[in-house]
Amino acid sequence: MSEVWIERWREGRTGWHQPDGSPSLRRHWRGTGRRVLVPLCGKTPDLLWLAEQGNEVVGVELSEIAVRSFFEEQELAFDVREGELQEYRALDVSITIFQGDYFRLTGETFDAHYDRGALVALPPGHRADYAEHTRSLLAAAAEQLVVTLEYDQDVANGPPYAVHPDEVLGYWPELVRIESHDDLPNGPPKFREAGLTEMIEVVWRSTRDR
Repeated sequence: MSEVWIERWREGRTGWHQPDGSPSLRRHWRGTGRRVLVPLCGKTPDLLWLAEQGNEVVGVELSEIAVRSFFEEQELAFDVREGELQEYRALDVSITIFQGDYFRLTGETFDAHYDRGALVALPPGHRADYAEHTRSLLAAAAEQLVVTLEYDQDVANGPPYAVHPDEVLGYWPELVRIESHDDLPNGPPKFREAGLTEMIEVVWRSTRDR
């Protein structure tokens, strides 16, 4: 599966990428002064936005192309440190991206978690392992904002995949559905071409008071 995503970045098949970042993140994020985990982050400008809110931001991304593209497009100077995962660290803003297999990220603790493109990127057989590994990295009472998609997979199929409420709550029962809207116009063109008429973006957030 790793090779599939590396090939997508190599070929530029990244229809899920939002060049201007996620409007849902900007509407609903409420954490500041936190260490935020962003798994499978790609090159999203959401990393920079989260850092600008006063957070320490740590992304994890398999593709070196995506990681280097993030720093180039955001015009951020960085250095690279070798390790189990290559560590790309911005010099002037609190952003680090670990490049490599997410499941090799260990020994780190985060008190916030943002997922817009990770859970929906994984086929069903991989999502439980992803959620379990994510839980192992989060402190108790961590702030979470998770964005999922709901659509008819008999008409079109992912990635990004549909992830329905019972599955989300099976991983993180403390999440609450706080917004949903049709986001098909902003989805990958392949879904419209397949005849899909609705793709619901759902925003989930942790319920704990801050």
